[in-house]
Amino acid sequence: MTIKHLLFAVLGTFSLLHGFAQKGYEIKVKLENYPPQELILGFHYGDKQYVKDTAQVAPDGYFTFRADTLFKPGVYLLVLKPDNKPVEFMLPADDQVFTLTTDALDPVAKMKVKGSDDNTAFFNYLKYLGEQRILADTIRAQMGRTKSKSDSLSLQGQLTGLDEKVKKAQLDYISKNATTVGAKVVKGSIEPEIPSFAGTTDEKELQRKRYFWYREHFFDNLNLSDPVYLRSPLLHPKIDQFMTKIVPQHPDSVNAFLDTLYKKMEGSPETHRFYVTHFLNFYAKSQLVGFDACYVHVGKNYFCRATWPGKDNLEKVCDNVRRLEPILIGKTAPNIVVKDKNNANHALYDVDADYTVLFFWAPDCGHCKKAAPFLVDFAKKYKDKGVKVFNVCTAVGDKGGECWKGVEEKGFDDTLFFNYYDPYLQSRYKTLYDVQTTPQIFILDRKHEILMKRIGAEQLDKVMEQTMEIEANKKKEKK
Repeated sequence: MTIKHLLFAVLGTFSLLHGFAQKGYEIKVKLENYPPQELILGFHYGDKQYVKDTAQVAPDGYFTFRADTLFKPGVYLLVLKPDNKPVEFMLPADDQVFTLTTDALDPVAKMKVKGSDDNTAFFNYLKYLGEQRILADTIRAQMGRTKSKSDSLSLQGQLTGLDEKVKKAQLDYISKNATTVGAKVVKGSIEPEIPSFAGTTDEKELQRKRYFWYREHFFDNLNLSDPVYLRSPLLHPKIDQFMTKIVPQHPDSVNAFLDTLYKKMEGSPETHRFYVTHFLNFYAKSQLVGFDACYVHVGKNYFCRATWPGKDNLEKVCDNVRRLEPILIGKTAPNIVVKDKNNANHALYDVDADYTVLFFWAPDCGHCKKAAPFLVDFAKKYKDKGVKVFNVCTAVGDKGGECWKGVEEKGFDDTLFFNYYDPYLQSRYKTLYDVQTTPQIFILDRKHEILMKRIGAEQLDKVMEQTMEIEANKKKEKK
């Protein structure tokens, strides 16, 4: 494991109240077989690692990290040059004066700790795991060589026994050191053991039970309200796995489980803040259709209600949320009144069709030019299937007249399309539909509910088929 990128950050100073007089940190490190004169102290934070401090070697061979403030507790790193190889150690909130002595060639096995009970217990545990791993590798090597079935079974039994022994040692370590950073991290890494659900014979039902149990108990061993986990390598991979692999990838489900996570994080405001920002950015960048609903959910219910965002960020995000919320999938599309080439008014809601495809395009848009043949083929195919295409040219002012030239060039025949424009933006369609770029496509049902949006023209035919099939199935279910 190496750190490919070390991002430099400065955390603000802070103070913690303790029942004793420790004023700051002093971490002394001595490394055998380590020629470099500089040592980096880093830490985990969410999904990244950052540099906290650097130290030069002293004449006595020690690197000393010292300040009159305290670090926030978590998993910290000694980053060994030249390969940026990390050696992790634990930093408790109330135990930040200690010495680590080891060999850079084998830092865990040779580690000696003075002045930190947390790290003494943690490295003893790691050394034990290392010893058992050597035994397990030896047994596996023997299994690979043996041709006897009885010997193979015997070796497998030894391996199983060793595994049980390691599990017991792990639980003993957690039990005896429950309040330490090391024990919290080790416990958080343990997967919840799914029950057998004895008596369930149907395989699909069994898988369903296992899935729901696992989802419900996914964080049993990891306390999201404990701030220690934010500065560990454990929290972010678990949350990422849960939200992208365990939770059903549908905006409604994602939003519900985001609420669950944020509720669990209430005891750690810093963790809560980090993941509000993380998921706001994550879903802002999502390429999945409809997942802007997750961005709106996090923005509206958490970010825009918080006191910690800067004024500029708050205004920008909350403005985006206000613009996007009315045009989320499932919402009723805003009505707009636009003009034809004879300057007559036409309302979107006046279209009499089972489905309306709302298409925003511009005469000078290269992507619109590429999209046009797909739209023409689509309009021909669905002309007699209850689908109508409502084209809105986005040219404004004196360039409004270019719309009709573009209609002719792109083959947007009046027998296939409703062709309109709004040269003076009286309908406010750019604001109502957040049309910042073209082309933009929305699919509406007869009640003008948004069924799909912002898909490529080349996808329109396939998406329309799927949409019509889904809607037909809904009607059958209602009946």
